[in-house]
Amino acid sequence: MNSKEERKRITFSLADALRLGYDNVKRRFNRAVLSIVAITLGIAFFSTLSLMDNFFQLYSQAERGSLRVESYQYGLVLVSLAVCIVSITNSMLIAVYERYREIGTMKCLGALDQHVLKLFLVESVILAFLGGIFGFGIGLVASILACGFSIGFHVIFELSPAVPLVLLGKVVLLSIFLSTVATMYPAYKAAKLDPVEALRYEI
Repeated sequence: MNSKEERKRITFSLADALRLGYDNVKRRFNRAVLSIVAITLGIAFFSTLSLMDNFFQLYSQAERGSLRVESYQYGLVLVSLAVCIVSITNSMLIAVYERYREIGTMKCLGALDQHVLKLFLVESVILAFLGGIFGFGIGLVASILACGFSIGFHVIFELSPAVPLVLLGKVVLLSIFLSTVATMYPAYKAAKLDPVEALRYEI
């Protein structure tokens, strides 16, 4: 009986993590916005260049030109994504410090290290999903305007709808990957907090 009660006490499903993660994002919206903005900017830059490259290829095939996105521009994308990772890591570290008492209370009530780790990773996935969607939307609009005014809006309508849809899936997965990588250290740090020390911590 005690064994069953113990297993029930420490159960923390993915649904629980999603619910708590969503609640934490809402309660700390200002902090969450920083991470979302960092992801959005990096993904927007990447999406813009990727779509522009597709538009340029269509234009080059039709007009027999040689327009293309320069390789150094993709280098700038890598830099922006690296900055994105650093920004998310810093934001999540601050979130851990702000939630010392909350984490300590959770662990005193029976939460295990993996539960805390799961909670922070789920929160990062939520933020990454939102940032990926927003970033793609901005990138789509930016690429249409940039290419439309430079090579003509008629090229935009020649692009297969499958191309932006596939890119949307890629950038959402990319944003989730980047956010997860950036959150691993803060999440591990939160999971390893001593509950007694965490409850004594003064913010």
